[in-house]
Amino acid sequence: MSDGKLAGSDGERQSSGTVLESADEVRRAIDDARNVPKSAKDSSGNHSTSSGQSPETQSFRPRNRPPMAILRLHFDGEEDGQEIALLTSPYVIGRIEGNLVVEHDSEISGRHAELVRLNEDGRHFWQLRDLKSTNGTFVRAGLAMMKDQQEILIGGKRYRFQTEEMDAEPVQHDHSATRKSQAIPSSGQRRPLPSLVEVGDSGKETRFALTSDETWIGRDPRLCSITLDDPMVSSRHARLYRDKKNRWLLANARSLNGVWLRVNRIDLGANAQFQIGEQRFSFRIL
Repeated sequence: MSDGKLAGSDGERQSSGTVLESADEVRRAIDDARNVPKSAKDSSGNHSTSSGQSPETQSFRPRNRPPMAILRLHFDGEEDGQEIALLTSPYVIGRIEGNLVVEHDSEISGRHAELVRLNEDGRHFWQLRDLKSTNGTFVRAGLAMMKDQQEILIGGKRYRFQTEEMDAEPVQHDHSATRKSQAIPSSGQRRPLPSLVEVGDSGKETRFALTSDETWIGRDPRLCSITLDDPMVSSRHARLYRDKKNRWLLANARSLNGVWLRVNRIDLGANAQFQIGEQRFSFRIL
């Protein structure tokens, strides 16, 4: 044991004499406990370590609080970043006010989104909620069901999935013949014509028609039918397809920068990533 300082209630040497364990000693104790093989036994057949502790000893954990959650801010696409322990709920993120203020990002609303801890039937979980922000809240998704007007982020641009109905074919009038009435196809007879629409800052839209039940999206025209000229898009970035139940799904194709889905609220699991403005976050439960 190091020559720690004897400490009492006022942090000074007291007659009872308490020697504080140094940070290095605590770290060594943790490392020793983690590195001891579980099969190690003493002469009596009991599990033991050189310090006499059982290798099954668990680390201290409070019993009267829900599992801890950690929020990490990522800088410029790097995995490292600033970590924040979520000790309060709701936890608000915004550009002007909130528990976390990101004032340099003009795409973030004054109060943009919040993380809320919920308890249902003794189960604790966290929910991400958009606070009616202008530019939306997006979560990174491996697979997502697409609905009309659903917005997504791919690379550095925003897209909208849109379904339209085919107009009835124009009637060819022959004035020399008797005019016949032509029924307009009912909504049940009309085929949905989905498309992916790039939404630009200027309001100008670029539309990519989905002419088949499977469309690959990426930067390489040899591999993808929708080619995006964006250095943040992978060669084969995502797959947009219709399943057997006639639902449209978007699947990330193990791309570097992922596929991001705009949400109003969503339950977060043990690990998740989300983006507001140009700021990306990781969330995890310990």
